[in-house]
Amino acid sequence: MATWFNLQIGNKNIKYTPLSPQIKEYQDCDENGNILKRVSGSITKGHFVNEETGQIQDKAFKLINGKASAGFTGKIKEVPNPSYVEKSESEDLLTEKEFLVESDNLFNELTEKNQAVRFNGWFGNGYKAYKIYVVPSELYRGFCIMKCGRGLKSEIIGEIVGSLKDYRALKEKLAEIESTIQNVNKTKVDDLIDF
Repeated sequence: MATWFNLQIGNKNIKYTPLSPQIKEYQDCDENGNILKRVSGSITKGHFVNEETGQIQDKAFKLINGKASAGFTGKIKEVPNPSYVEKSESEDLLTEKEFLVESDNLFNELTEKNQAVRFNGWFGNGYKAYKIYVVPSELYRGFCIMKCGRGLKSEIIGEIVGSLKDYRALKEKLAEIESTIQNVNKTKVDDLIDF
C-alpha cells in the first residue's frame, strides 16, 4: 500500500506518494548455481554457507535466470544495435541516473525525427542493469540527456492506483457495514452478566 503525504500548494491541498522502482533481488549462489546463505562476520566481512552440504565459501555469485553470474564489470564501451523509439517513451522511465551527452550528430538526428535511442546497460561493477534512453535536451540545446532507470512509472502507478481503488472499495464496504450495524444492540457481554 502506498504511503500518501499531505501538502498545500497555494490554496490547493494535494496528496503525494513516492514512485520507487521495485528492485529485483537475486539469490546468492556458488559457481554451480547452488543457493548459499550469507553469514555476517563481527570482525571479518563474513562468508557464505551451502546449507545442504555445509560447505563454506568466501565468494558468492548471484543466481540470474537459473545461472550463476559474476555480475557486470567495467563501463559500457559500445552499443552495436540500439533501438530508435518515440521520444515520449522515455518519459515512462523512472530515472535513477542522468548524464549529459555531447554529440552534435546524435542531437540533430534525434531532434529531427523526434526520437530517442534505447538500450540496456550498466555502470561499474555489480548486478544493476538499467534501461537507458538518450534523448535530445529541450533546455540545453545541442546536448542530449542519457536517462537510466530500472523501473517504469506506468507499472508503479498501476500498482498504486490499483491499491488505492482497493482501499476505497474497502472503505466503502466498511462504511456500509457500519451503517448496517448502527441499529444493532451493542450491548457488551459484561452488561449481560448478572451478579
